[in-house]
This record gives sequence, C-alpha cells and structure tokens, in this order.
Amino acid sequence: MAALRSVLFFTCAACAVLCRAYTVRDARGTAFEFDAPPQAATLVPAVSQDIYAIGADKYLLANSRYCAYPEGAKNKIKIGGFIDPDYEKIAELKPQIFILPALADSRIEDRLAKFGIRCFILHKEGVENIEADIKMLGELFQRENAAKKVAEEMRAALKPDSDAPYAGKRALFMFGNMAAGKGSFVGDMLGACGLKNAADEIGKPWPVLNREFILTAAPEILFVELPDESERESILDFYRNDPVWKSTPAVKNSRICLVPREHVTVPSPRILKALEIMREFCGLQYPATVSK
Repeated sequence: MAALRSVLFFTCAACAVLCRAYTVRDARGTAFEFDAPPQAATLVPAVSQDIYAIGADKYLLANSRYCAYPEGAKNKIKIGGFIDPDYEKIAELKPQIFILPALADSRIEDRLAKFGIRCFILHKEGVENIEADIKMLGELFQRENAAKKVAEEMRAALKPDSDAPYAGKRALFMFGNMAAGKGSFVGDMLGACGLKNAADEIGKPWPVLNREFILTAAPEILFVELPDESERESILDFYRNDPVWKSTPAVKNSRICLVPREHVTVPSPRILKALEIMREFCGLQYPATVSK
C-alpha cells in the first residue's frame, strides 16, 4: 500500500508539472516551452523597460550597462553592452532565455548558442510593435493581464487624431542631423499627433537630412531631441540662426518643441511621456484612459 501511495504521489506531481507547462512563440515563430516563467537576460534597454512595465522584473537576471531605467534596472547584473557583450559572465549566469530585438547582430545569437542559450527574438522597429512585444513578453513571463493593460494604454495614446489643430501639417522630429523617418517608432508618433511626417518620402527609418531636403520639405512643426535641459537655449539658438532652418515655417512661427532624450530614444512604454509632451504642444488633450 505504501509503495502504491508513493507511485501515485510521484505520478500526480509529474502531472502537475506537465499541467503548468506552456508554449510561447517569438516574433520569428520559434516555439519555446517552459514549466514556469524563465530567468532571462538582455542587452537592450527597451526590453528591460518592457519587462519592468509588466511587472516581470523578478525574472530579469541580467541586463546591459545601458539599462538604467527604471531605478531597479540599475541593480541587475551587468553583462556588457550590445556591441561588447560579456560572454564569459553570460556563460556563467546561463539564463534560460536571452531576449533580443529583430535585426540584432546574428553573431550574438550564434555565440550564445554555443553556450546552450536560446534567443527569444522580438519584432522589428515600429510603434505598433512595442505593443506587440509587450503582449509577447506577457505570455513569456505569464503576465498576460498586466501586459494587456499596458498595451491598451499605448493603443489609446497612439490613436491618430484627425481633428487636431495642426492636423495634416508637415512635421519633422530631429535627432541632431538625423530625422525620424518612415518605419521608425518616433515617426509613428508624429502620426499619432495628426501630423504628416515630412521625412516619410525618403523611405528610411532614420535618414540624415541634407539642407536641400530641409528647404524643400519646409516643415511647419519641428520636434527636436533635448539631450539635457542645460542645452535648451543653445539648441533653439541653432535653429533660429541657421541659414536653412530659420527659413522654414516651423522656425519662423516659433513652432519648435524640445522633447527630453530620456523619453524618446527607447521604444518602450516610456514614449508615452514624450507623446504627452508632443500632443500638448499640438493643442491636443492627452487620452484620459492613460495613466501618466
């Protein structure tokens, strides 16, 4: 009888484990099976921020030296950067899964494969794919409800507004001499403000604009990355005094909006703060459904 009870106990225990098993597919369609949310690592700040946004940070074993937001991300084990991963430390930690974006350097994945570490690949760039990645990470870490809430907030905030005061006006979002173009997540944010991205016609996500293009595009609204508040006046002075930029309608009419770098350089839920700044500049009300 005792032997029978032992057999039944272990059988039930095995069944319980099997019942907990679940399968998740990454953006490439590769299937991953887990019995419980995996211990993960990443070299990408956006991935760290997404994981924190859905409350799955206890499963984030390690991240890059550039993952500094939110505060807790600073305290994770550091495994180098995207161009210089610390493979020795990664091999020592041996996370169950390594999370990377699409189009990441395939050499990273090849190197990790030698350590028996599989890579979970997210979607390519684009603001709609931030939402898709959040949902996917929600499945990966069994945080579907939290991920759904964050995704719904993003969808509400990013819904294009055709009734905006500046609807249809030509706009640019500049990062130095580089613009947010077609297919970039920041370019998509211009659309969420009801604006027409003047850089779309170039057909690249992050084109460097020449002066002839700027003159021809004649943007009516200009958004500019603000690296630090101390640089605000010097950046404004540049646009007001540059021979080309000062001839554009945006500068002539003082329609220049500076957006802090920390809110707009990482494709994660943190862009909602940047979008709030942009929409308010355009005279739009920020969606009431979004928690700031």
